[in-house]
Amino acid sequence: MYDYTSAPEFAAAPAKTADAERPAVLGTVLALLGFASVFTAGGALVAPYLGPSAVLLSIVGSFATLFALYAARDKSPLNLVLLYAFATFEGLALGVILESYVSAGMGSVVLTAALTTAAVTLAAGAYGYTTRRNVSGIGGLLTIGLIGVIVASIIGIFIQLPLLYVAISAVAAVLFTGFLVYDLNRVAQSRGASQGDAILLAVSVYLDIFNLFLALLRLFDSAGRDN
Repeated sequence: MYDYTSAPEFAAAPAKTADAERPAVLGTVLALLGFASVFTAGGALVAPYLGPSAVLLSIVGSFATLFALYAARDKSPLNLVLLYAFATFEGLALGVILESYVSAGMGSVVLTAALTTAAVTLAAGAYGYTTRRNVSGIGGLLTIGLIGVIVASIIGIFIQLPLLYVAISAVAAVLFTGFLVYDLNRVAQSRGASQGDAILLAVSVYLDIFNLFLALLRLFDSAGRDN
């Protein structure tokens, strides 16, 4: 009896199925990011009314919900609640930062940083998702670089050197651009990702974009002050 499953067209079926899953995973991640951005915007709008307490609430809430999300990644709908709560707490911090720039008459700096972030995200994300190159090897280098930025930032608190401040922001912008390439490539390589996996991928991309925006905001702020 002829084994139909060994025919070329049947042998290729799993690959076609895997290719079909790529846009499905990307669509899920993008949808999660879209909803998360709405909650972030909500947190940013509420932040000015909370005053200085918004910063502390953001730090505590962000870490608490992020750790809880990793623990409950596959527990629906709790994982979605935690994701959107995390995005809201991040929005509180963002709202305080944006308020300080707008009140200082630097709204144009915010707009420039936002537009640049959108352009870099689109370019880096598209490359990371479509490239045939294996970029998994840069993950370790990016992590080491991130640790270096964190250490330098802590040192900068005590040294207060404007040039160091600019250098840290520039390196951070490059690092998070690299993370966007890396994380969107992870999305492209995902096959049959569960909802929990998609949520964690969305969190990674969300943090890449969030931190890229903050790094560019600091860079354009420094450039504006120099001018």
